[in-house]
Amino acid sequence: MSLFLSILCLKRPVDFVISPCNIPTGSFVLSLCLSFLLVAERCIREHLAFAEHPVFAELAEKIPNYQHVWFAWELVGTHPNKYFTWLFGKEKHYPLNGFGELVLEKNASWQELCEMDSDADGITNGQELGDPCCRWHAAAGDFQISRNLEYRRWMTSHPAHPTRRNGNVHSFPKSCDEEYDAEEYQRIFRNFYFSRLEGTEDVPWSILKLAAFAFMILQIGFWIAFDGLGDDLFRSKSPMSSGQRVLLIAASFLYMDFTSGVVHLILDYAPTFLPVLGGLAGGFRYHHEDPTAICRISWFEYASHTHLLAIPILLVLRLGLPSRGLRFFWIWGLVWSHLFQSAHRWTHFPPEQLSWWKRILQTVLVLTHERHMEHHQDLEKQFTILSGLGDAVLDPLVKLVPAAHYDYWCVFGVLWFFLPNFLDSWLRPDGASSRVSVHEKV
Repeated sequence: MSLFLSILCLKRPVDFVISPCNIPTGSFVLSLCLSFLLVAERCIREHLAFAEHPVFAELAEKIPNYQHVWFAWELVGTHPNKYFTWLFGKEKHYPLNGFGELVLEKNASWQELCEMDSDADGITNGQELGDPCCRWHAAAGDFQISRNLEYRRWMTSHPAHPTRRNGNVHSFPKSCDEEYDAEEYQRIFRNFYFSRLEGTEDVPWSILKLAAFAFMILQIGFWIAFDGLGDDLFRSKSPMSSGQRVLLIAASFLYMDFTSGVVHLILDYAPTFLPVLGGLAGGFRYHHEDPTAICRISWFEYASHTHLLAIPILLVLRLGLPSRGLRFFWIWGLVWSHLFQSAHRWTHFPPEQLSWWKRILQTVLVLTHERHMEHHQDLEKQFTILSGLGDAVLDPLVKLVPAAHYDYWCVFGVLWFFLPNFLDSWLRPDGASSRVSVHEKV
């Protein structure tokens, strides 16, 4: 293991004990191991659940929006609160709900299941799962209302849990005897997307977020006052040239745009019953059910989610002895993380309610309403929330590795997060790994 870590740290084995990248490398190995545990957990869970009823392993090809409902793991069976009891208990029987029993009875035939009402709430399974006219078939591809397949991927509900009828959603389309009306669909989607915008919500202060914010301010302030960050950010006497700094700012922008998409993807699809990760995923699921909730809270409350991200970044920078270039890169990354939270929030206000400078930023730099509304309709593309440029790379990758494989994306996310640190170690001249300071030469 010491040899493995030494190779990752790009140092000779004998140098490992004193290597300044001990801390980042150890953090990387720990994070990578945890992400592989997620892969193992999903494989074991699905093997145990599907061994008794193999047809359940094929539901993504048999049930519309199976991968897009936030309760997909619980669509046919056990409740999340009982998950760990079931996983580690002696009884491995997979308890079914009403919809799961019907799926077995009908051998997952969607044409039969679609018109049924498995929870007797007056809403058919097709209406609950976004295919009220029962037109969906497997391999439907990207969502387009003009394809006349599933009518929507948003505002789906559980066919085994009674749901209150929503006339603004469940009453459409008005007729299944003709092609879907694209204008009518866009109207009801837009009404849903901007619904419940009025009013404000008071959210209790989070001690953890406040502590993270204080740590971020104190650490950055220390670097500015005593360790040369002020020169790098504001003065021409920095050992980094203006060209280097502009290049690092642009690279940081593109990196954080892509990062926002990877994080968004993982938390959109991770099961909510997983420790830590599931708690974060719950907030993303709620956002898809109530898109304007982030507009009813204060900007600081919403932006403070990124302060939790600042803790591991700053700790790695503090303990890992980075170059000035890497530190500059990540400080701008924190700036961009606040901008992507802001840009995301702006897309959930009607355009006419945005001030002129926000509309200009949308025109030239940050995420637009149109791009983000595509994500809320399709759910399998347009994950980035800073500029959307990263989607040119991320969208094709999601076609290769579906977003439903959140565990694989967690492994990728760990590799992506630590990539700047290892590039910094690789590109730095030998022996130039001492702590950044005003005397360091780039």
